[in-house]
Amino acid sequence: MYDLIILGGGPAGASAAVYSARKQLKTAIILKEFGGQSIVSETIYNWIGTPEIKGEELANNLKKHILYYKGAFLDVVEGETVTKIEKDDKIITVKTESGKTYTSKTIIVATGSSRRKLEAINADKFEH
Repeated sequence: MYDLIILGGGPAGASAAVYSARKQLKTAIILKEFGGQSIVSETIYNWIGTPEIKGEELANNLKKHILYYKGAFLDVVEGETVTKIEKDDKIITVKTESGKTYTSKTIIVATGSSRRKLEAINADKFEH
């Protein structure tokens, strides 16, 4: 039983994981991959405190920061996709694609958005 389950490994999920671990809440972060949508960006120009950073570098920084707190208060479940979330009384149950089940008192859904591509002929030539 966790105090908190976080869904998503982008900037919002990473922030939640770091702060909850620092506050010693028993936390699990479930993510498909670190970095969220930033991983597909060649260069990010709007990351506060950094004039520019490659998406892959930002994803690696988020991963390092999360893994720094992995241990007694933070479990990292990488490579998983959530298939179902159920709430029964005050308990939240999260089920993953691999069939594993996690329970918690609270949940943060920080799954962000998915990048959409223009559906037009030759649009792929202008990617990035």
